[in-house]
Amino acid sequence: MKELQGPRTQLGRLEQSVRAELGSLIAGAEPLLAQVREGVAALFPEPGGTRLAPKDHEARHEELLQSMDELEEVLEALQLAARAGRSGPSTARKGG
Repeated sequence: MKELQGPRTQLGRLEQSVRAELGSLIAGAEPLLAQVREGVAALFPEPGGTRLAPKDHEARHEELLQSMDELEEVLEALQLAARAGRSGPSTARKGG
């Protein structure tokens, strides 16, 4: 069965990649990930789900974009922290 490449699938793949990269640091992004999940679910309901009215759709779309911008910033910071954590102990051992 061919997997659909819809927003839900793409978000799931993004989350898998982020979890693999950040490990336990993902907890710092979880509240924003939840907001993004909710936004995607509202904008792209499952088959048979309730679609938003155009005005509500536009408002939710704006909220989703804001959440995704915030998420991007948080993920970048967490990625830097994860990389620093991975290189920190090995650097300390080399110097000692």
